Amino acid sequence: MVRPLCFQNSTRSPPLIPMEAPSGASPKLLEVSETEVVIDFRPNAKCRREFHLRSLHPTLPVHFKVQTSSPDTFHVTPPCGSLPPLSSAPLHLTLRPHPLPPPLRPRFLILSSLSPSPSPSVLSSAVHLRVVVVCGGDRRRRLHAAAAAGDDEELRALVEGGGEVDGRDGEGRTALHVAAGRGHVRCARVLVGGGAAPDARDGRGRTPLWAAAASGKAEVVAALLEMGADAAVADARGRAPAHVARDKGHQAVVDVLECGEMVMTAARRGDVCRLRSLLNKRATIHSRDQYGTTALHSAAIKGHCEAMALLVESGADVESADVEGHTPLHLAVESGCAAAAEMLVDLGANVNAKTKRGATPLCMAAAIGHDGIARLLLSRGATTATAATAATATSLCAASSSSSSSVSCD
Repeated sequence: MVRPLCFQNSTRSPPLIPMEAPSGASPKLLEVSETEVVIDFRPNAKCRREFHLRSLHPTLPVHFKVQTSSPDTFHVTPPCGSLPPLSSAPLHLTLRPHPLPPPLRPRFLILSSLSPSPSPSVLSSAVHLRVVVVCGGDRRRRLHAAAAAGDDEELRALVEGGGEVDGRDGEGRTALHVAAGRGHVRCARVLVGGGAAPDARDGRGRTPLWAAAASGKAEVVAALLEMGADAAVADARGRAPAHVARDKGHQAVVDVLECGEMVMTAARRGDVCRLRSLLNKRATIHSRDQYGTTALHSAAIKGHCEAMALLVESGADVESADVEGHTPLHLAVESGCAAAAEMLVDLGANVNAKTKRGATPLCMAAAIGHDGIARLLLSRGATTATAATAATATSLCAASSSSSSSVSCD
């Protein structure tokens, strides 16, 4: 826990006075985690936002003091203090109540030193804090600000208000990138539930999953995988989320990502003992390959009924669809495994689910010639209209042996 060592007793941010860092190659001691701090202005109310300071010195505490050009308008809590080596701490920026937003952009300077004295002679570095005050109309900034602060209630209100949820900042990041990088799981769920693209790429080709992996946010990584994020998408330099997590020493993230791949392999092989062992270690069952295939898809197309039952018992979604819209039931039908198809129907699979090209499981069964499975599906509620269509659509319904098969029924 950071214990502020204040340079002065006042909680008011001191005014910005001319002060320059000494010339030479003085090391940078602090950095601000946020590229900018966005405050949503509300008339005659205190408007607060959190930002984070991070110490860059490996062995000594770094002392800091925040100065502002507008002490009558803004204050920072705490205005001064110290950070242990290589640690971070939240600070709170408050815009005092005013009927109108500030007419000028405020200036903030964070002075840092290895000495508790703020004397210019011992000043080691200075960092500028970018603060932006927005009025209700700038929705993109408000989304990003709420995502950065972990304010899921504000985020939900903005998402439910309608409009674009994947607006980009200057670095090409969406609000989901911001929430993922900060480790805000609830915000990530609100955004994806509101239509945010889980695999959106920023200006450097990084996805929200990549941002969470690079920041060591294992819980967010697991949540994004559950919501359909693709762990195979690499950044512009060719680094996948698992690679960057391994490089940064985030073993918990590596375990989540690699265990997901292991679950897929065990399901595909029908290795129930291995699968149970992985699930007992809280391995995710929601990982997908480049085709959008889940572990349940893999078990279904191979007809591994015991593995399928274990996956569904552990929370796998029987209606999950791959990139072409195939559910596990489609793939069980494709493989010709009546036992797997029957099990999925018993577990609640929709017998009339359609792929993106309109193929239902019954259409596939009729086109491929799996008459027994077709009768099973009809007995469990598949529509006869689809069967009639399938009788004349054999040339249009083609099943492949891979999990990325494209089956159509127009």
